[in-house]
Amino acid sequence: MLTDRDRTLLKPYVAMLRLARNELAAAQRAFDQAERDLAESSSGTDWRDRMLGGLFSADDSRTQRFRQARGGHRAAEKALVAAQARHAKYASQVDELLEPILAGNDPGFRSRRTAVLACDKALKACEDLLASARGSEAKPKDKDAAAFAKTLRDDFLKDLKTRGPAVKRLVERAASAVGEATGEPVGPVALEFDVRLNSRLNATIADLKKWRARADEVRAGALQQAHDEL
Repeated sequence: MLTDRDRTLLKPYVAMLRLARNELAAAQRAFDQAERDLAESSSGTDWRDRMLGGLFSADDSRTQRFRQARGGHRAAEKALVAAQARHAKYASQVDELLEPILAGNDPGFRSRRTAVLACDKALKACEDLLASARGSEAKPKDKDAAAFAKTLRDDFLKDLKTRGPAVKRLVERAASAVGEATGEPVGPVALEFDVRLNSRLNATIADLKKWRARADEVRAGALQQAHDEL
């Protein structure tokens, strides 16, 4: 729920967003019309009109219509892309202002926002650990390379003793934030650092991405609802 003070703070940004929204709608209508015009003009053309720009065409007026429609379509597409970029810019600005306001007023939104951040932290930790694990798995071709590979692996396993528990705690925190840490821990929550490390990390990363997507969907829905109230 937004207060009058919140609305006053957001008013100039919302005005820019509404203008960008109207421009986007107009650009979309113009592009849709340009699509129809191009399709209509193309129906009476042959390959010489489309591939050669009308060179050697038997009907110059037909070629002119096609060229104009094609030029109009390109211009409308360019205008639509620019309008989409402006709208995304102002929508992002409003979101950046709305998020802390909603987090302060709505416990449900705050919990989803916390869940997204927890998943982001756990994802980064797991992806960094996976990259380190892969980097330590050099495939030796001779004795010297084998000795170097063993050194890499030993160094990684030493580092893992410190990093492993921290990564596990981040995963468990993310699971708890999205309501997945119930019952007997299985899969990614019971993260074990052994010879199956890579497969476990890949499974964990996949689950974290799913959890984050669900939490972010709720967060985005709340933001959209707040947008509709502005």
